[in-house]
Amino acid sequence: MSGLLRLKKLATAATVCLVASFAVFGTANATPLSNTNVSWNDFASTWSPTDVQVLVSPFTFKDGASGKVVSIAYLSKGGSPNGKWVYSYQVIFESGQGSITAIALGPASAPVTVGVSNSFQTSKPSGNTQFSQFRPNGVSTIAGIYDSDTQTYTWFFTTGVSAGKNSVVFGYFSDQAPTSVQANLFKGLAELNSKPMVLAASPEPSVLSLLTIGLLGVAVRRRRKNKDR
Repeated sequence: MSGLLRLKKLATAATVCLVASFAVFGTANATPLSNTNVSWNDFASTWSPTDVQVLVSPFTFKDGASGKVVSIAYLSKGGSPNGKWVYSYQVIFESGQGSITAIALGPASAPVTVGVSNSFQTSKPSGNTQFSQFRPNGVSTIAGIYDSDTQTYTWFFTTGVSAGKNSVVFGYFSDQAPTSVQANLFKGLAELNSKPMVLAASPEPSVLSLLTIGLLGVAVRRRRKNKDR
């Protein structure tokens, strides 16, 4: 039992160190996310959501832990993000051991700044029926970055999301319409069976071109290996 406790403490310490390194150093082309606290009323009402799209994607880890990621995208027609796409996410950990400490998703376009914020987080009040796919309350994000090299968003959670709990609702603003991309969840050393899909701002054409070239390269190498056999 003491060995398991030590492993948990080491995993927590590693997550803290990782968050600190991102916050202080980032990566070569990493932009910090503001994670500005906004009211649920602004998110669900004042920003006048239109063209609402919803994607609920389940996930399972190889150790049996499971849950789902809810992503909702809408075009704002009111308030400070008027005319921008609003992308929002929530991690829901339904059962299993350990805690989810971070989520990454992409490729997706860079966030745009609305006022002084390029990203946000909000907590749905208990009993509220707006955006029924989201659960109330939740674990806050402690930090976030956007890496322009890989066009990947990463968020870290303050205490980790453990079984039976969920994160707050968090997200960012964009000029780009939605597409679906893969998300990766981090829970100690556990690996996902398959990565959940989420809605995200369509990535820049340059990254899509690089991905296409990479896939073509893999196909060419496989064909050459088959011919040599």
